[in-house]
Amino acid sequence: MTYDVFVSYSHDDKNLVKDLVERLGRRGVRVVRDEVVMRPGTPLVHAVEQAIRDAAHGLLVFSEASMASGWVTNEYYVLMQRSIENGQLFIPVLADDVPLPELARSRFYSDLRDVTGEVFDQRADALAEALRVAP
Repeated sequence: MTYDVFVSYSHDDKNLVKDLVERLGRRGVRVVRDEVVMRPGTPLVHAVEQAIRDAAHGLLVFSEASMASGWVTNEYYVLMQRSIENGQLFIPVLADDVPLPELARSRFYSDLRDVTGEVFDQRADALAEALRVAP
């Protein structure tokens, strides 16, 4: 696999995601998200599909905006299917107080609601460790 994890999120959450991706990267996690693979003229759906295929695992940032996004919903379906069928890790990350879909609730989640500084670093450490030990 080219990447350790694909991150699905709403662009409304891009500041939190950028911070998370930077922290994971500093811990040696190879992260891919739509902005990494998008090139002018490239069909968006093909770029995202390839990024998901190139990632060993999936992480989805759940927020009010992501729960309302058709793109994120479709990425959720693909990531969850890969987790169920192939054993790839699926990590829900909470950015807002939103109800998780039934299958996502069956996974331990990382809570990034209103965290900063040292607590954010601790959560990034836990995420990086989970991705390192995942099959």
